[in-house]
Amino acid sequence: MTKEKISYDEFMPLSRQERIKVFNEISAENRAILVKTQVERWLIVNMSKLNKQQTDLLNETMEFITPDKYEEDRDQEKVERETTELCNRAGELFTQDEMMQFMSPVADYIPPIDKTK
Repeated sequence: MTKEKISYDEFMPLSRQERIKVFNEISAENRAILVKTQVERWLIVNMSKLNKQQTDLLNETMEFITPDKYEEDRDQEKVERETTELCNRAGELFTQDEMMQFMSPVADYIPPIDKTK
């Protein structure tokens, strides 16, 4: 059964295996939303300890995450090249664990953030 759409808060509590299965079944647009939400929430939670270069790279990462990167008919070579370049730059600014937390669909769940505080 293919799930047409799933929210970040429904997706992230799933097991690692369930996340991978669902991620492969949902639309490119939904994939981009899930990944972008993880980066955005990670940025907000960690904002106080990030420098300008790190914040800029995370904002660039969010701009990079678009549905076309997840489309079946994408230019795989181009996406891999651009992703590798972005990951290499991130690797200069973040630890491996930090990168896994904001770049992976199997990262730790970050609950909704009250931006009014």
